[in-house]
Amino acid sequence: MRQQGTLWSWWRDLRRIWRVMRDPRTPGWLKMLPLLALIYILSPIDLLPDLAIPGIGSLDDLIILLLALRMLIDLAPGEERRPPSKREDVIEATYRVLED
Repeated sequence: MRQQGTLWSWWRDLRRIWRVMRDPRTPGWLKMLPLLALIYILSPIDLLPDLAIPGIGSLDDLIILLLALRMLIDLAPGEERRPPSKREDVIEATYRVLED
């Protein structure tokens, strides 16, 4: 069964973000981006005030959060940038055959 669609894509991105945040190779400044975006959302300072422009005022908050998460995914080191494989339980390793 092949799963497609926006919700599946978001779920994949959230899993990728979780792996990137836990990866020790990810620089600290990159891990701070989502936190800084959340601080911006919760702060009273806004580019577009929420009360002055109803509906559109929250749009800048959403854009800042999505940009921070996209930057986290795109700038992540190593293999986290490639899409996950079909089988998550495959372990790639080298092996050798021992003769009896």
